[in-house]
Amino acid sequence: MSTLDDTPATTSCPDEDLPVNPFVALRVAYGMLLGEDDFRTLIGHPRGKQMLHTTWLHGSGVIHGYRVGRQGTWKLTVEPGLALDSQGRELLLDAGRDLDVDQWLKKQKPADLPEHQPGETFDVDAYVVAEFQGCPAAPVPTLADPCDVTRRHDDFSRVLETTRLDLRLGTPPADPSPYHRVRVLLGLDQVTGPDDEAGHQATEAAQRVTAAPPAERAATMLHEFQAMAAHDGMDRRPAQQPGDPAPGLFPALDDDAAVVLAAVTITVRDADDNKEIRKVVPDPCVRRTLLPTATIQDLTTGENPDATPGGDAGGPRVIPGSLHWSDNDRCLSIDLTAAVNESSAEDAVTVTSLSDRGWVTEDINRIEHQPGPPHQLLIHLDDRPAYPLVRVLVRGTGDRPVYGTDPPVPLAGIVGGPPATEHDGHDAALTMPNPTGWRSTP
Repeated sequence: MSTLDDTPATTSCPDEDLPVNPFVALRVAYGMLLGEDDFRTLIGHPRGKQMLHTTWLHGSGVIHGYRVGRQGTWKLTVEPGLALDSQGRELLLDAGRDLDVDQWLKKQKPADLPEHQPGETFDVDAYVVAEFQGCPAAPVPTLADPCDVTRRHDDFSRVLETTRLDLRLGTPPADPSPYHRVRVLLGLDQVTGPDDEAGHQATEAAQRVTAAPPAERAATMLHEFQAMAAHDGMDRRPAQQPGDPAPGLFPALDDDAAVVLAAVTITVRDADDNKEIRKVVPDPCVRRTLLPTATIQDLTTGENPDATPGGDAGGPRVIPGSLHWSDNDRCLSIDLTAAVNESSAEDAVTVTSLSDRGWVTEDINRIEHQPGPPHQLLIHLDDRPAYPLVRVLVRGTGDRPVYGTDPPVPLAGIVGGPPATEHDGHDAALTMPNPTGWRSTP
């Protein structure tokens, strides 16, 4: 990147504290004596505004470049690029850099590496990040501070915003996706369990969209989208330092602001207490990439590959997370968005459990339809499921699908799934643990 005279090396310079004060601006009056703090306020106000806007409205991720590749056996190369971190700072890398994986591996503690036997080949997980670094630069003569016992007569006049690359041990941290309700509504997130109130709220919203008449479905979807976004927005909070009662400004702390560029799998052979690297494989697909507004605008006119011409036919759907056991774990109820033909379910539902020898089909005594809302399928088994993992398949495809009554079309799958036609629907597959352990069979 462009450098200034006497700039310390970017690999060793300390982070410089640049001012960030988006809500404190300098008010200048005639004859006012301006000092260092005033100029820091002058700098920190627009800088803080820009960082605050960028991180909350655009998020963190790679804008362009930052290709991660392999050079030889032991080195990774990172090409120039631009990214935004979780505090809204631009991370510019305008010259490629190398990361020596062999030297990095030698610095790792043996206890932190995967367990292995001498002579064994094993994989080490790591990931590459880019993070912000401010380096003081361009020293100039200054007046000595009377309180400074060193009587220093020069100081740096610039801060060079640089980017530091780092290889870290482990798998990349999970990318927290805000707006959980919106994502469940759009089928991008799943309800995580009975305590996921936000997810269940979004599932109910998706049911209202599905149940709306076709002519009103787009307007209903817009209304529910805005409602879920409103609730998600109210739940968002800035990250806060542990033990610090003062609210933060950004969605992540400075220590967690780095941008993940790639996951790396390092294949190592332990030969006579020497760690010999056999292969280094980078995977950049774990990164988050930010799209420009013009591209997002184009995407709004695109077509979903799973979209059905003419839209969804309005078939009943299974509500995920609605499974409930009763009758000493021999009756399973499944909630549906609409009524189904009870007789059509007789040959369209299977229940299996997984044993050491494979899948075992559980005997179904009868299936009932309970009108709602919510409508329910009651699956009565001859006995409790035999093994720990239970899987239920409700068919909406094939020659014998579960059929709705109003309209009379096949099951459309799970709430939030792709559209289905009046001729062919989608299967709904649900997997769960056996509710009360499992009974072993000889």
